[in-house]
Amino acid sequence: MSCNGYTEPLFDDGKVARGYFPYLEELNVGFIAFSPLANGLLSDFYTADSKFNPKNDYRAAMPQFSRESFEENEMLFELIRRLAEEKHATPSQISLAWMLCKKPYIVPIPGTRHLCRLKENIGAADIILSTEEVEAIDRQLDSIPMSEVFGGSKVIQTQKA
Repeated sequence: MSCNGYTEPLFDDGKVARGYFPYLEELNVGFIAFSPLANGLLSDFYTADSKFNPKNDYRAAMPQFSRESFEENEMLFELIRRLAEEKHATPSQISLAWMLCKKPYIVPIPGTRHLCRLKENIGAADIILSTEEVEAIDRQLDSIPMSEVFGGSKVIQTQKA
């Protein structure tokens, strides 16, 4: 095996993924972080009032886009906004840079439908976080209350219009 994949947004507490890291390092195996921006949630582009068309956007059924999730994760969003301001970056770039700087074998694969978001995501490679900064972010993430929607998102049923 040359790589392993896992849903790993900054938002995730990372406990499952961190359990893999010693084995990945020992075997020299890469780690693909799928959906590192939590389907756009960590971009700071969406709010509790954002609406998605259930006919063509699966986020309409994702619990992380519920009003309750936004409320429960406000401290996380504030942390990301503060880090973005400090680094003169966007929240998306901070989330991606954290993964890129965390371990050399982590490769985030953000998806996008827009060229401007692709360019923004590429800019994350220019943001350098020291080992100390990554560890400080990890400690803050460990102490922030967050919703239970990560570690694998469940799709919820919505009423058909």
